[in-house]
Amino acid sequence: MTTFTESLLGLVVATLFSFFTMILCLIYPKLLDLIVPLFVGSQVVPVIAFAPLLIMIFGLGINGKIVMAALMCFFPLFINFLSGVNMIPKSIKELIFVYDASNWFKIVRIYFPLSLPNIFTGLKISATLSVIGAIVAEFNGADFGIGKNLFLSAKRLEPELLMASLMISVFLGGFMYFMIWVIEKKLGKWYLK
Repeated sequence: MTTFTESLLGLVVATLFSFFTMILCLIYPKLLDLIVPLFVGSQVVPVIAFAPLLIMIFGLGINGKIVMAALMCFFPLFINFLSGVNMIPKSIKELIFVYDASNWFKIVRIYFPLSLPNIFTGLKISATLSVIGAIVAEFNGADFGIGKNLFLSAKRLEPELLMASLMISVFLGGFMYFMIWVIEKKLGKWYLK
């Protein structure tokens, strides 16, 4: 339950932050040219290198693990949303320009709905990455969780605990993916066949 909570909250935080960042970029398009290279460059740094830093900042509690899971999830969400916006036909963009639609109308009625397939693709990728992020964070210091069990099983040479932890992590990643798939079935009926 601890790892599930950390990964789910990390996915939610990453989703909200990526949506907020993308909305800012849609309102101020020049911002996109500035932050995309920064985000791409940030993906070169191994995320596991941030784990000790997050422990120093947030302590051994759940907050550091949520941040680590969110860091793992953010980039695929943002890039898929951006890809969805870029795939909107030029004729639609020209039409909303001609009608001088407000930013709010463009974002809520055009960009989000037409980017929904890409958004859900990013969510499916990030759902499994959130579990990995939570487990990696637990490796570096935790009281509970799958990562702690994996770490202890390697130190104590306990293959039963190792295999049980691996099976639970596979189930957890599959369950997170399945949750996103079910939500997509409800919200994406217009593009799913």
